[in-house]
This record gives sequence, C-alpha cells and structure tokens, in this order.
Amino acid sequence: MTDTLTRREADAKPVDGRVRRLARSLGRTLVYDALLAPVSAQTLADAMVGEPQAAGRRWRRLAAYRLGRREVVGTDRVGQPGVVFGYGLISAVLGLTSWFLMMLAVTAVVRGPFWGFVDHGPIEPGTWGGPTRAGAWTAHGLIAVPCIVAFLFALRGTAALQAQLVRPLYGLAARKWVLPATIVLAAGGLAFFWSWIEQL
Repeated sequence: MTDTLTRREADAKPVDGRVRRLARSLGRTLVYDALLAPVSAQTLADAMVGEPQAAGRRWRRLAAYRLGRREVVGTDRVGQPGVVFGYGLISAVLGLTSWFLMMLAVTAVVRGPFWGFVDHGPIEPGTWGGPTRAGAWTAHGLIAVPCIVAFLFALRGTAALQAQLVRPLYGLAARKWVLPATIVLAAGGLAFFWSWIEQL
C-alpha cells in the first residue's frame, strides 16, 4: 500500500511541475502582452530621437523575461530609425489588440463562470439558459470557458509572433513569414475591434 502511494506521488510530481511551468509561462506571456503598448510607445520615441539601440536593448530584456531566461543573445547593431519606428508602430497595434483581448478575457470570466455573482436582476426573456437563474448561470459559464481559453491562446500567439518580429532590433534574424503574418494579425485585430464597437 505504501509503495503504491509513493508511486502515485512520484507520478504526480512531474505533472505538478508541468502545470507550474505552464502557469509561470502563461503569467510571463500576459505580462509581456500588457507591456507591449507602453514599450512600443518607447520604441517610437527612441526612433524619433535617434536612439534605436535603446529600443533594441529594451526588447531584448523583455524577450528574456518572456522566455524565463536571464539574458537573450543579441547585439546593439540595429536598423535605421525609420525601420525601428515601423517595428514600434506594428508592435503598438499588437499591444492595443492584446489589451482588448485581455479586457474580453476578464469580461468573459466575470460574465461567464461568475455570472450569478454580478447579475442580480430578473431573468429577461431570451437570456441564455433561462428561464431559471441556475440554467442561465450554467449556460453563461459553459459558453464563456472556451472563449476564455481562446483569448488566452490568442494572447500567447500574439506575444510569440511579436517577439519574433522585433528580433532584428537586437541583432537576431526573424523568419521571412513573420512580418507579413504580423501585418495580417494587426489588421485582423483592428477589424475585430471595429466590429466589436459596431455591435455595441
């Protein structure tokens, strides 16, 4: 019996370690996403005052944080201020898109699994899961959970793509598909935001 318990505990430890690593990685990604807009604004300012090296160092430090490393290899040789400005502008759009996705994720949590705690009024006709409060709460929770997961995946993908995009700012190569994919993502984020505003 003791051997069985010990074996089960040993099997549980790798799973616990993976869950902790995943949670830390997700936390670092969310912080990275939250910092995208302000760091992008600093990148735009660096380009305008002719200090592209400062932008490269900042992105390199942020990339190291996202990856959970002490440092990411790179150099201070970066492109012209105009190129740095372009990277900053695209990154700013992705940063604002990330803020929007975070707002939607928080809204999905509050209006999904915790719907019953924030909505105390009568159940209106047409409420998901109505006419009972328990049914409406269950329906809101079941609909929100996949949305929350999708938002978190989108935030993780946005951070990974943007981190690839700015690699040239600290002397590392980026794959050729990264810039077109980032432009498409930025345009899609703007279109998604606009459609959300239109339906308000």
